Amino acid sequence: MNSNCTTMLTLSSSTALKTSMAFNLTIALIGFPLFGWSSLKLWTGAYTQNFHKNLRIIAQMHLTGFLLHCSGRIMLHSLDLYNYTFLNPCAMIPNIYRCFTLRLMYNFGMWVTMCTAVPLVLERTLATHLKGRYENKRIWYGILFASLHVFLAAAPLMIAYSNTKFDGVFMPYCNIYMPGHPEIANANSIIAITVQILARISFGCLFHVNKNLRSSMQRSSLSTRFQLEQNKNSMQCLKIYANTSTIFLLIQIPSFGWILNEKFRPEYYLALQELNCAFPSYGIITVFLVSRKIFSVHNQIHSSLESQMKLQGEITYFEHFNQQISTSKSS
Repeated sequence: MNSNCTTMLTLSSSTALKTSMAFNLTIALIGFPLFGWSSLKLWTGAYTQNFHKNLRIIAQMHLTGFLLHCSGRIMLHSLDLYNYTFLNPCAMIPNIYRCFTLRLMYNFGMWVTMCTAVPLVLERTLATHLKGRYENKRIWYGILFASLHVFLAAAPLMIAYSNTKFDGVFMPYCNIYMPGHPEIANANSIIAITVQILARISFGCLFHVNKNLRSSMQRSSLSTRFQLEQNKNSMQCLKIYANTSTIFLLIQIPSFGWILNEKFRPEYYLALQELNCAFPSYGIITVFLVSRKIFSVHNQIHSSLESQMKLQGEITYFEHFNQQISTSKSS
């Protein structure tokens, strides 16, 4: 048995690696239909219809990133687990083109989800600046933000894949970041975490700006007040995403750097790397928390509307009553 076959035997015999792949495969299988359902509700849900179309376009890009990541992950882990179980070591060596295609789906989807904060902040800043003139107009901005989203996700991958070779390459596991060479991964991680922290600060500022504007512009036009209320409600929901994303990346990125720089045996390194890249789990938690917040905001709006209608009804009654008294006195 040659050295390549021996390497594949080591990987396929690793309980840690197979357990890690099986766990992540299960989570991806749960996440994929959930992200599909979320995409459907984003465009057909009763309350999400109140979100600006540009905001929904960016949110759809975020969900598409999860769908793409889960698709690549499901195919990768399914094929590897099948090969490790049923093939002999020399026959289970991954095809380099299969690795490139599926791992690109895996990584591109991952980076799309990581870059969402930037177009979201820009879109909400634009909505705040334009106020009543924004509403459901200027949809071309959504296309522009979506294009920016794709570019931001593609940039780190172009750097990471720049030295990819296909001819005569032995790749025992479909992976782009190898231990002992963390330079590109560390640079990408530092940029990602810095941008995420800045985006989180911007989210907080935008939320308070919209809240204060909504309170100070009660006598503005109906269109402006509607847009400011929509901005405030949207920011309430997006703040949940911003908090979850920041916490996840502050845990995931430093631990990924630690895994890259430590000298683990290959099978343990790969098992830890897959567990560290827990984007389907993060996506499932985010969808649950944001959905719950949307439901909560919807109930708040409904309760507030009922209270206002009741109050307005009482005011109308007393005005009518006072008018009757005045009429009686004059007669």
